Amino acid sequence: MHWLLYRRGVLDLPFEPDRDAPEPLYVQLAEHLRTLIASGRLPAGEKLPATRELAGALAIGRNTAAQAYQRLIDDGALLAHVGQGTFVSSREAARAPLRTDGTSADASSDIDGPRAFAWDTLFSRSARQALPPAFFPDSGEGIRFDFRCGRVDESVVPLTELRRAFAAALRAPDGDRVSLANFSDPYGQPELREQIARMLMARGIACTAADILVTAGAQQALDLVARVLVDPGDRVAVESPGYAFAAMAFRNAGARLVPIAVDEAGMRTDQLARTLRTHRLKFVYTTPAAQLPTGVVMHDSRRRALLELADETQTPIVEDDYDSEFRYAKGAPPALKTWDAAGQVVYVGTFSKAIFPGLRLGYVVAASALRDRLALTQVQASFGVGHIAQAAMADLLESGAFERHVRRLRRHYAKRRAALLDALADTMPKSVTWIEPLGGLQVHITLPREIPGAVLRAAARTRGVLFQAGETFFLDGRGHDQLALSFANQSPEAIDEGVRLLASAMEEVERDAGHANENDAPDKGILQP
Repeated sequence: MHWLLYRRGVLDLPFEPDRDAPEPLYVQLAEHLRTLIASGRLPAGEKLPATRELAGALAIGRNTAAQAYQRLIDDGALLAHVGQGTFVSSREAARAPLRTDGTSADASSDIDGPRAFAWDTLFSRSARQALPPAFFPDSGEGIRFDFRCGRVDESVVPLTELRRAFAAALRAPDGDRVSLANFSDPYGQPELREQIARMLMARGIACTAADILVTAGAQQALDLVARVLVDPGDRVAVESPGYAFAAMAFRNAGARLVPIAVDEAGMRTDQLARTLRTHRLKFVYTTPAAQLPTGVVMHDSRRRALLELADETQTPIVEDDYDSEFRYAKGAPPALKTWDAAGQVVYVGTFSKAIFPGLRLGYVVAASALRDRLALTQVQASFGVGHIAQAAMADLLESGAFERHVRRLRRHYAKRRAALLDALADTMPKSVTWIEPLGGLQVHITLPREIPGAVLRAAARTRGVLFQAGETFFLDGRGHDQLALSFANQSPEAIDEGVRLLASAMEEVERDAGHANENDAPDKGILQP
């Protein structure tokens, strides 16, 4: 950690160059200084250190320091006087330019008021990571057709069964399933773990209640795995395209992410094998049963290859079975965990999708050495998962209500999946392609070439349509030629109308692009190959 020194000799706020960040060091330093000026920590008229002094204090090149100063001088936040030095111009000038993420700096506070506390300068390296496009979602105001991922149909939430199960949990006497006066078992309530083990045994996964850790959803399970296994700089293989919030959890633990391509047969194990020949991976993350976002099922040959690679290189596999209940093909493939003789597969599941996302109940099946560490880490963070919800979920499993609910859901969502596929076939340009998912709750769509995502989103939004941006699923900003449509929370009639409006938005973007480029390519539209 380095500190900025000022002419008065006062130590102020820390600055640590992040040499792994995509932004050059001079941009990082300039934005750090801009934050200090805008917050009033560096007042107007303050003389800054000479570039040589600054470079020495921060262990950076003098040219880097000079470029940072020049960036702020060009913006008007700093003033340079030949022979005198570099001085702070004003807080207002520091607020005026755009930040590196393209958003306006906050100019709402009183310029002449007390200086603000500069929290941005104190964030950890992981907290400074860029957020995926979907993290701050559209409010949905004025939206009639919301095709974004991660939602369920509220009309099929089993309210009657939930009321009964939660009421039973609260009525239970002390010592019977749950006591309101005690913390939860760090591994999860024994009754729930027993019921989860029975459910998984029926799916072919050999386990007992002792092998299971209950978590606050699958996302917490992934975060715990990352915190227990990853040291800063460790490499972790992830699917590309893939689940953004898994990538965030691994990145926040300090992992260097290695994207592995996905095709119609699932994760490309040939590409993974080449990676393993040159790099040591801490683990491989995959969604083999219903790949997110494509919905493809990993072929048996790839499954065998993945397990063989894991065994040969002693690399764990984290299997995220997030949508295990939603399978639309007969003879759904078994989980990777069913073929795991050595205990190398860490199996992650959740009830949140089948019941409702806010339930926040998931689980991990892992070897005892790892499971114990995961449990300890969870206790350090939250003392475990709320036991009332656990007791209610155990009741739903034991009574058979959960299984009956899942059977209804499969039929319900299968109709909506069919409606979306039919609507796409009826309305989309021939150059647009998609994969018929065998699992999950969304359809992944590919356009013939990249288009400005913001342009298509704006055109769709004016028609009351939201979709999941393709760049959400990539690590490197790619994906502008892709998008995903969830069929979970729209009726078949709404799906048909919403897709027609989305096709209309695509035609508008195509037409506008054609007009813009008619001198160079008069017959080539943006959605044509």
